[in-house]
Amino acid sequence: MRATNRLKEWALDWVDRTGTQPSDGKIEDPLTLVSRIFAALAGVGAVLSSPAIDFLAPNLNANAAAILRVIIAAGTLVAVNYVVTAKDGVESGKLRKYRFSNTERLIARGIVVFAILIWSLNFVPAPPEPRDCSVNAVVSWTGQLNGTRPQSVSLQAGEEQLYPVGDGRPVAMLVPAEHLSAWSVTLLWSDGARSDFGEFSGCPAAASRGSGDGRAEISLEGR
Repeated sequence: MRATNRLKEWALDWVDRTGTQPSDGKIEDPLTLVSRIFAALAGVGAVLSSPAIDFLAPNLNANAAAILRVIIAAGTLVAVNYVVTAKDGVESGKLRKYRFSNTERLIARGIVVFAILIWSLNFVPAPPEPRDCSVNAVVSWTGQLNGTRPQSVSLQAGEEQLYPVGDGRPVAMLVPAEHLSAWSVTLLWSDGARSDFGEFSGCPAAASRGSGDGRAEISLEGR
């Protein structure tokens, strides 16, 4: 019962609803106030950061590091709670007063709010990782071949990839995720000529275009 009453009193202390008088202490020097704020924020950042944990205990596995972080955070919360709730002893005929000034108690609350905000970042969904794009290409050519014939389709996405080609026959190509920002397709002819279809980007749901020399057309469908 005593523990429950203490927890209720602490909760009321955090929202200043206990009727306790503020402390007479004040922070006169603004630089002192600023230094305390930055020191508090730096301490919270160090507690929550992986580099700090790695420095304190470099050989910890992930589970042990998480437990250590919880222990340090709990210790920090105890210290912060002391600043917010500590009171001087009752004097005859006088109400109790908080031991720390309103400014110091406000800083302590800010530490907790800052820590909660940093911790909540763990729940922000990460952007989806880019995936390789499977592309079905259908190449057709027009006009007179004049003794030449298409030999292969060249995919330029990092390293060149060559695929056999047939008139109207689907060609299965793969564009690596790291090169989706810019890739190109070219039809190679037996006489050494090249029909360039230009540059593409992303994983096209459907795209069609003709070659620069007008000798061929290509239809792409990515997934």
